[in-house]
Amino acid sequence: MGFYPTASGPAKVAPMTGQRLSEVLDGALAPCLDQLLTPALVIDLDAVQANIAATIARVGGEDRWRPHLKTSKQAVIIDLMLDAGLRHFKVATCDELGLLLRTAGSRAVDVLFCYPAQRASLTAVLALARAHAHARVLVLADSPAHLDAIAAWSRALGHTSPLPVMLDVDLGMHRTGSIPAEWRERPSVPEPLVLAGLHGYDGHLTWAQREQAQLGYDALVELATALCSGPAAPAPSTLELVTSGTHSYAHALDHPGLRAGAWRHSVSPGTIVLSDRRSHAAERDIGLRQAAFVATRVISAGPDRVTLDAGSKAIAPDVSPPSCAIVDHGELEPQRASEEHLPCRVQPGAASPELGRLLWLIPEHVCTTVNLYREAVWIRGGRYVGVGPVGASGHGCGLPDTSLVKPPREG
Repeated sequence: MGFYPTASGPAKVAPMTGQRLSEVLDGALAPCLDQLLTPALVIDLDAVQANIAATIARVGGEDRWRPHLKTSKQAVIIDLMLDAGLRHFKVATCDELGLLLRTAGSRAVDVLFCYPAQRASLTAVLALARAHAHARVLVLADSPAHLDAIAAWSRALGHTSPLPVMLDVDLGMHRTGSIPAEWRERPSVPEPLVLAGLHGYDGHLTWAQREQAQLGYDALVELATALCSGPAAPAPSTLELVTSGTHSYAHALDHPGLRAGAWRHSVSPGTIVLSDRRSHAAERDIGLRQAAFVATRVISAGPDRVTLDAGSKAIAPDVSPPSCAIVDHGELEPQRASEEHLPCRVQPGAASPELGRLLWLIPEHVCTTVNLYREAVWIRGGRYVGVGPVGASGHGCGLPDTSLVKPPREG
């Protein structure tokens, strides 16, 4: 199972069976529809596996891809990545880091905590690294001042062994990181930190902004060359340059300086593991299959409007309407969602789906959609095969459960 979206919307037909996509999805969950509460996150594991294999082939091997786990957040998907030979990853939260390390078990992984850690989060990261000593855990420095702070916090926390650090380079997104000129003024990193590479994320760029992306990569390569000069500089072969998400990875793969340097270069898209509406260019380039759906039901039906139970707490809360496409129902136009409701306009002359009808949504942005769910429904081979936790969704506070105030007992 696994279905190809198109640039204008989801495909109407499953390529293997000739059936309508909605019919195949309905059939997969037919045994449990009476128990299925909606909205529900549904993951096609066959499509996930196919997307992983297709991406590895496209980027040129397992070592060229450092997928960001902010999209999948599930042990079952991480395990498929590990089975495919992937060992390098990116995470943005301590929960994602912990989930990866637990899932990997004895399999040695290399993971970049690609968020500007503060003392509390650094404490958690170092604790996880100590508990999984076979893994290599890297941290990210946002600026020269943050680099010094990480080093000072590490020493204060009693961490004296070498801690690999990547320098976050602002290539024009102006969200985190420092411009190349600021990093060029730092001849070395303070102990116990060890320079492991450069991180240049260009998430502000689109598939069409190739020239702008190439200029950013030129600056990144120039910085890497400068940092590798001098008697105390690291050897280029010990460094990694990490770039590019779903909308710019192709630009980076084609850049001659990134490709031909003595350093290792990797791209880090995560969305492409599951795919979504906004990833249509990557879908065409790689041959992605839509792997994530939201099952929803019609809860209110009128002559020119239906309302679904998948509001902003169920799908793509960060995007402007439409937040999704409705599989096999081009006559329905999603409007602005409220928290628990998604009104849809019915095109003139079209019939409204009946009350209680199960419909299938493809999110505009899958990363923020997955983060809304505590569990996911799994299908494989056109059949329901189980349900499991989205183990790194939301945010935890990190504090121990020692509260003197106990919640009331239920029931």
